[in-house]
Amino acid sequence: MDNVSRALRAHYEETFRRYGPTSKGVDWGEDTNRQALRYQKMLNLIKPGQKDGTSLLDVGCGYGGLLEYANQNNVRLQYTGIDIAENMVRWAQEAFPRATLMVGDVLEIGLPNRYAYVVCNGILTQKLNVPGIEMDAFAGKLIRRMFDLCEVGTAFNVMTTKVNFYSNNLYYRNPAELLSWCLSEISPHVRLDHAYPLYEYTIYLYRHPVN
Repeated sequence: MDNVSRALRAHYEETFRRYGPTSKGVDWGEDTNRQALRYQKMLNLIKPGQKDGTSLLDVGCGYGGLLEYANQNNVRLQYTGIDIAENMVRWAQEAFPRATLMVGDVLEIGLPNRYAYVVCNGILTQKLNVPGIEMDAFAGKLIRRMFDLCEVGTAFNVMTTKVNFYSNNLYYRNPAELLSWCLSEISPHVRLDHAYPLYEYTIYLYRHPVN
């Protein structure tokens, strides 16, 4: 496990110990509306008409909040979650016994399947005390890995540089630069959503054109 993964594991295990299965437990603050908006952006990856029964891998699944949101909104998924924070995953396994949930680092663990969709909600918004250049390398590896695991598409969110302040613990990436990297290195079938009212954006990468 690399330095970034170790730092993230320690951080999120501690926030979950302190705050439990809540927005604060995944270090998203107290505003549950923002949490729900992020979940909505992840599910927007799924093509219209494919939201019932499609397979989805949630990288950094935490306590299963995305699955809970999907269930509440009648989106039925063949859901698999993976996270390096063991206490979160153990809680999710109790709460969602029908889901496939595992403790592990997606960059290291061998997964038995590919999935229609792969999402990563929040991992690439935190860098903690990790140097920026190391976080850039980690982000590149993670994005490539998620795309390798998807059959249709992948989505992830990142803090935007289009802000008037910075927090040292967060991971900011210029949206134009990251979009260009994705176009040249991953797929020409890319969509970027920078229009929602958070200091971040979501990138959607697809293997084929989307109607």
